[in-house]
Amino acid sequence: MRFRLPQRRLTLLAAAILFSLSFEPLPFWFLAYLFVPVFIAATNGLTFKEGFRSGYLFGMVISFLCLYWVVYVTITGVILLIFVHALYYAFIAGLLSASTRKYGSSGLILFPFIWVAVEYLRSLTQLSFPWVNLSYTQAANLPIVQLSALSGDATVSFFVIVVGILLYLGYRYARQTLRASLIFAAALILYAAAYLWGVSQILPVTGDFKVAALQGNIPINQKWQPGGLDHTFVNYDSLSKAAIADSAKLLILPESAVPAYLYYEDSYIAWLESITKRHNVDLMTGALHLVRTDDAKKHFYNSAFMFTPQGMNKVPYNKHLLVPFGEHMPYAEKIGLLSKFRDFVKTKLSLDISDFEPGDSLSTFLSNGKRFGVLICFETVYPEFVRDLVNSGAEFLASITNDDWFGPTSGPYQHAVIPVFRAVENRIWIVRAANTGISEIINPNGQIIAKTKLGETTFLSGMIGDRLPSTPFRVYGAVVSKICLAVTGLAALFLLFSKGHHD
Repeated sequence: MRFRLPQRRLTLLAAAILFSLSFEPLPFWFLAYLFVPVFIAATNGLTFKEGFRSGYLFGMVISFLCLYWVVYVTITGVILLIFVHALYYAFIAGLLSASTRKYGSSGLILFPFIWVAVEYLRSLTQLSFPWVNLSYTQAANLPIVQLSALSGDATVSFFVIVVGILLYLGYRYARQTLRASLIFAAALILYAAAYLWGVSQILPVTGDFKVAALQGNIPINQKWQPGGLDHTFVNYDSLSKAAIADSAKLLILPESAVPAYLYYEDSYIAWLESITKRHNVDLMTGALHLVRTDDAKKHFYNSAFMFTPQGMNKVPYNKHLLVPFGEHMPYAEKIGLLSKFRDFVKTKLSLDISDFEPGDSLSTFLSNGKRFGVLICFETVYPEFVRDLVNSGAEFLASITNDDWFGPTSGPYQHAVIPVFRAVENRIWIVRAANTGISEIINPNGQIIAKTKLGETTFLSGMIGDRLPSTPFRVYGAVVSKICLAVTGLAALFLLFSKGHHD
């Protein structure tokens, strides 16, 4: 099936729209399965270069439609993100085109491997932004999400592509009624089998430890104004009292809930310590952290601090995985030219690029005999990082974020469903505290048992329990992703050095 150029571009646009509409907050997750056959139809049989160009156009459209909200964080970042992010889809389409050009429909067997391999590659560098993984379209389709316990959310992406390929083949052979019927039946049986298996994995869970996520709902443009720090503490002091009255034993405040370098704010440390001592509760909060070293250098971190009735834990958790162009300039510490470019953007163009440094240790905290790990904002999108944190001893996870950066857009909704996959992959409870929402409590089945609305000033409390027995993902990691990467690498080399194409 080969289109002329105008038809191909319209088909690509249709594929991009189907893909984009399948993400939160829209309830159209089923469109992800329809995007696949349309994408194949638009790239089938092209040369690598033709496919690459087509994929780049597709990638730019979905980057704009799905990630437009990054402009609220950084103008520089959103421009670079759209152009760089599109390259991933260019390589997907280029390799898929080359494969189908050489092998016809048989070449489609590489498609799920290529897609998952590129999603995995997208998570490996300082430029990484693995936000719109195909798997995340299925967040509301909880039985299918259970596949992520096998080998991470990549298993779900692989599954969606396979079902989509069968739909494409069924459509392609529509004139051969028996053949098409068998193919469509295979797609239905595969989906039904996965769905029913997923249903069987959703087991009853109970909680015995009450926690509360505090949602201060303080706009960024207010919290850093004169008097903003006092206003923040009054706000969270009030929410803390309400959560304590609801019997919460651990209070979780969002990312940068304290708009200051907390180590140097003795009066506010005393304020937080007074809450924990007066009410015999534990409290964890996000805040900025500054370390001055002997060589007079300053090191800035996005951190989480723990308070107990015994006082402040002096060792914070420093965020490991930073948002490219938002929290740091990728590779600026290694490439002098990039460091100069960062300084130029900040000083000459007056655009915001923070220069946080990544943390270097997986700290966990103890509350009421339960050890927990902290994920700060962007870190929830990295399955293997979360797996490492769980395997380091975390019995539940606190995910803290400040999604006010994203404004009233689709960004906070997309972000809020990503922890669903981390919960299932590790069969662990996750408590999400977001400054402006959406705060959540997610059980090990990936069920959101309680959540707030965007833009509320409130707290969310609930009972959480122990993590469940290890999953294959927790034991072996992202095996499917690595297999797909190896298969794709070998296939790319073979396609590069082989000649001829399918007629």
